[in-house]
Amino acid sequence: MKRSLISIYVVLSLFVFSVSAFAAEEIDAGLMKKAKRIHNDAIVIDTHVDTPMLMMNRGLEIGERSDMGEVDLVRMKEGGLDAIFFAVFISNDLDDRHPSKRTLETIDVIYRQVRQNSDLAELAFSTEDIRRIHKTGKRVILVGIENGGPVEGSLGLLRTYYRLGVRYITLTHNSNNHICDSATDKPKWNGLSPFGEKMVAEMNRLGMMIDVSHVSDDTFYDVIKLSKAPIIASHSGTRALCDVPRNMTDDMLRALAQNGGVIQIVFYSGFLSDDYAKKSEKIHKKLAPVFKKMREEAGDNQNEFYKKAFELWKENAPPAPGIETLIDHIDHAVKVAGIDHVGLGSDFDGAGSFPVGLEDVSGYPLITYHLLKRGYSEEDIKKILGGNLLRVFRKVEQTGKY
Repeated sequence: MKRSLISIYVVLSLFVFSVSAFAAEEIDAGLMKKAKRIHNDAIVIDTHVDTPMLMMNRGLEIGERSDMGEVDLVRMKEGGLDAIFFAVFISNDLDDRHPSKRTLETIDVIYRQVRQNSDLAELAFSTEDIRRIHKTGKRVILVGIENGGPVEGSLGLLRTYYRLGVRYITLTHNSNNHICDSATDKPKWNGLSPFGEKMVAEMNRLGMMIDVSHVSDDTFYDVIKLSKAPIIASHSGTRALCDVPRNMTDDMLRALAQNGGVIQIVFYSGFLSDDYAKKSEKIHKKLAPVFKKMREEAGDNQNEFYKKAFELWKENAPPAPGIETLIDHIDHAVKVAGIDHVGLGSDFDGAGSFPVGLEDVSGYPLITYHLLKRGYSEEDIKKILGGNLLRVFRKVEQTGKY
């Protein structure tokens, strides 16, 4: 089960750029005013949200303000979040059950909802599209796939996904697949599989970004060695500050920088705070038998299971860390990899807890504010908010020959 499906959907009344919205801390009005201007001038990009799961499983309508999850077009605008990658999450449990069907159905839902809200949003397929749509004031929607299982060993399917607008693929999720080893599974391939090597080459040729979040360390270094284009980690933290296998070591950060790529810092509390991760693990172990029984009782009605599991987790979850924890990870990644290699990838709608003040996308301005507090320049803040990802994406496009 995707850990984050048991999500804590805490919705606060964060009014965009309002000092009163951040009452949990003392706000410097002058600094917030400067943060507002910088945030408005930047192209703010989030490379990973799992919102399509809610669209598929719970009927979320993204054009309306919702108390379901962390993302909708209304709250995106309030938070000054200009562009977002909708991750089509496909569990490794489906890897041997023709997951391409579920993938195509999810992409269809994204297309239909964006079309229904054409006054608010538009699909983008390139960096040029992102800049063009941003000028219109609409939200920019892009598509990624989380877990390469739906490629099903077919480069033809990979090319089909590209034609449909998929602009990155996270090579695997929490288990090994036919492409590579996962960070949270026992080694099978000791990195990339033979097919995985072919897939990396074809993604380079297409101009599709390779996402190394969730992959094993050996897989990461295989990709670094083989890729002719910069790579991304769409939603990862730094292992030096939170020692979980999903995060990146300092050596990995340096290798990523040398490759020209970017780490998009995740917002999930369990990848930011060692204390939260340890407490969360204990609670998960305690509740595991209960979740198992609930899943069995739900049978085919998995939506009912997720709803009940969410409520149970919400009652037992440890308190979220402060936003400074996220800024610490950004700081560390900048110090190790360099200012040109760090961005933001929240994992909203796909993770169970987020720092205080970032309970949903409307809280995004707080990041700009806290980066200013840390002494970051306007130019460097704009790089972190989206400029670095745009540069990497553009380079990948230029490498491709599709």
